[in-house]
Amino acid sequence: MQIITLTTDWGNKDFFNGMVKGHLYSSIENVNIVDITHEIRKFDTLDAAFVVKNACLKFPKNTIHIIDVNSFESCQYAFIVVKARDQFFICTDNGLPSLIFEDIEEEIEIYNTEHIYSDGNFYTFAVWDNFCKIAQIISNTHSLETIGTRIDKFAVEQHSFKHYIDGDTLFCKVIHIDDYGNAYLNITQKKFDEILQGRKGFSISIDRNMVISKIVQSYQETKNKGDALLTISSTGNLELALRESNFSRLLGIEINSTIKINLI
Repeated sequence: MQIITLTTDWGNKDFFNGMVKGHLYSSIENVNIVDITHEIRKFDTLDAAFVVKNACLKFPKNTIHIIDVNSFESCQYAFIVVKARDQFFICTDNGLPSLIFEDIEEEIEIYNTEHIYSDGNFYTFAVWDNFCKIAQIISNTHSLETIGTRIDKFAVEQHSFKHYIDGDTLFCKVIHIDDYGNAYLNITQKKFDEILQGRKGFSISIDRNMVISKIVQSYQETKNKGDALLTISSTGNLELALRESNFSRLLGIEINSTIKINLI
């Protein structure tokens, strides 16, 4: 069975999802289409990269991932296919793939799509016009040579914001907020443990009445509903939350909000 995933910023109101699925089911035999999400923030490559890195990289060999976020072909932004971990990622070279694969240690292959042409004269829906056709070819051949030419690097390089230390303060950014309002920080547990070596601990002042000074293993380790906590998300990133409450909404935390961690 050919697995194809969809990660987009379409939302669920319009016809785009059904239109693309109909095209794929009609052109590829024995296909299983998996919706990763269609709720990526509009045109937000950072949000898309975080989701793809954590949701797609462990799919089976030969899985095809269609990523449609800020996708339109131009002289600056070309359509490409990236082969990584024996999987195929169809997307636009707009900074998004450089974010997805910036921390991947394995070798990746990048191909342009110069041999693929749109059937129409209008170019408003990249997935319908190009990506579905590319997915069909990959499914049939598992080869990229018929799609285009291998290239050395991404044309557009984008880098995620890195945490940094100034004196005894660690500055982090919120890079993702899930549907529960939990905030994911741009630092992993492994890196945080390295920073804490030789120190007594840390503290995070959420507001005047909330100070976090330890990492808990479960949301239930705090005493009361609404208590603030720091834990490790399934992605490996530090995660701030309120027990049975919405951390982001109640405390006014947004994507790119700065979180200061005092190092002791």
